[in-house]
Amino acid sequence: MIIEFIGAPGAGKTTLLPAVAHFFETEAYRTYTVVQAARPFVRRTRSGKVVQRLTPAAWQRPLLWRLFYLQSVAARLRFMALHPQLIAQVMGSQRGRPARANVRQRAVLPWLFRHMGYYEFLRRHAQPDEVLLFDEGFVHRVVQLFTSSVEKPAPAAIAAYIALLPQPDLVIYVRAATAVCEQRIYERGLWPHAQQQTPVEISQFVQHAHEAAALAVAQAHRRKWQVLAVANDGVDLTAVQADLWQQLHHIQLNSQPNWEVQTAS
Repeated sequence: MIIEFIGAPGAGKTTLLPAVAHFFETEAYRTYTVVQAARPFVRRTRSGKVVQRLTPAAWQRPLLWRLFYLQSVAARLRFMALHPQLIAQVMGSQRGRPARANVRQRAVLPWLFRHMGYYEFLRRHAQPDEVLLFDEGFVHRVVQLFTSSVEKPAPAAIAAYIALLPQPDLVIYVRAATAVCEQRIYERGLWPHAQQQTPVEISQFVQHAHEAAALAVAQAHRRKWQVLAVANDGVDLTAVQADLWQQLHHIQLNSQPNWEVQTAS
């Protein structure tokens, strides 16, 4: 099962991820982030089994991680072959973005292509009782691909992108007011690429990210994806987690993951 989070920076996606993991663990699922899944999933491959059999225990962690990275590169190529329209749409949408969008400094495309490999490798080796949690998966990438402090999101571009994505089993939409998100961003520290930006530019980026997330979620609803929305404005995290759990209890997840190749409609 694949679960993706979406929300503006500072909304609390990573903060709420453990609560989602804990919920599914109480439902007898095994849950993993990318980092948590890397080594156990590689151990299921032939080369991973060789590493376990023939190398000293002290070497296995770094070797398994290196093996995961190498196999994810091959998986990236498989993903790209399965989704040529998505690749073409992404590449076309990135042409002509303004220099002030800091696309290169933010490593927008390298991180997206790296995620493609992680996603494809993990989904191919996941078992039916396992949940993969992506706090910055394909759906959330609308924030990096289509917004910046100087770019308002384009609804048509986001709609075209969402239409070509592999469908997750669940999208969790974490919402918080712009002012709350900004406060959290400053409290945890600005990203390296944003160190020279003014408060106005940071505010504009957060607002544009809010808009992009809302547009992406609207498209997910339009395509009848399973979407859960949770408000995370307040300081009472326990109450937010309780609301999240209550909603998770009421969703209807497919018994078989939505891992087929998606096509635009």
